[in-house]
Amino acid sequence: MMTQSPMTSPTVLPGSADRILEELVLQRRKEVESLQRRQAEQLKDLEARGQSQLRALKEQMGEANIQMFEKIEHAAVKEAERASHQIKEIKARLAATRLPTEAPRENPILDYGRVLPRTAWSLTPYYATLHGSDGNVYWQGYNPGNFTLFDTASGAGSGIFGTGAASFTVYLDWWFAFQPNDSRFFNYTVYVPYHGFYIVYADDGFFSSKEAAIRMDLCTQGYQYNWKAQSCTNVLAIDSQNINVNDRFDGWRTIYYSDLLGGTDTAYLLVSASFYVYARGGGSFAELNFADGSANYIGVPVVYVS
Repeated sequence: MMTQSPMTSPTVLPGSADRILEELVLQRRKEVESLQRRQAEQLKDLEARGQSQLRALKEQMGEANIQMFEKIEHAAVKEAERASHQIKEIKARLAATRLPTEAPRENPILDYGRVLPRTAWSLTPYYATLHGSDGNVYWQGYNPGNFTLFDTASGAGSGIFGTGAASFTVYLDWWFAFQPNDSRFFNYTVYVPYHGFYIVYADDGFFSSKEAAIRMDLCTQGYQYNWKAQSCTNVLAIDSQNINVNDRFDGWRTIYYSDLLGGTDTAYLLVSASFYVYARGGGSFAELNFADGSANYIGVPVVYVS
């Protein structure tokens, strides 16, 4: 028995461009720039207020206490040097690790053994943008493949009053497009393959305030005539003031989505993966790495529509 596809692929002729997509990509780029600018401004403001509190504290201290405080700051520098050597060893070991024998296959349905509705159809990315944490676009274009990326934060000083903190976020956007053949709610099952590792290190003490954190999220949002509601899920979150955790992060991660579409007109789905790192205080370190070594990358996601 034959079934009719609930959609067709949009047509983009060689040398032409999808004008609607171009506008959506531009809107998204402005949104990411705003998010990253706000993150940097908040960190700068926190540092300024923290340094002001430190100066006020030192002014109220006696000479002996000031000397003790200077020893604490000097110890933070030494701790950063020791931690750096340890982190390099950890990173080298994780980067050299190969994928497990039972590595995820190219089709997530085969791995999960799930049965999809007979009317479900698969989509691969139509377009993608890799937004670097430094404000630049690292890659952008049609028909994307695998991506390599990493995000690193290193703290400094004692960390007291929130000083000596670093924080960055990388965003990887995939755009999917299709033309629905009827008007109804469409359901999406999104699979994103991750192959990489993470390092989270912080050694907080009685006279310091150190912390390290990482976070990865997946978000989806549809568009046809206007933006639909956004849906997000967390795929990894680690945060602590005393921590030394490092491991691989492999496998497919899933998010579900649904929106109401009208027939025949092209619909778009934005799938965005974010990679956040934070470290405060000397020696504190956080890294998400999907680049170093032959086994580390972000693979091509698959969306099943029904």
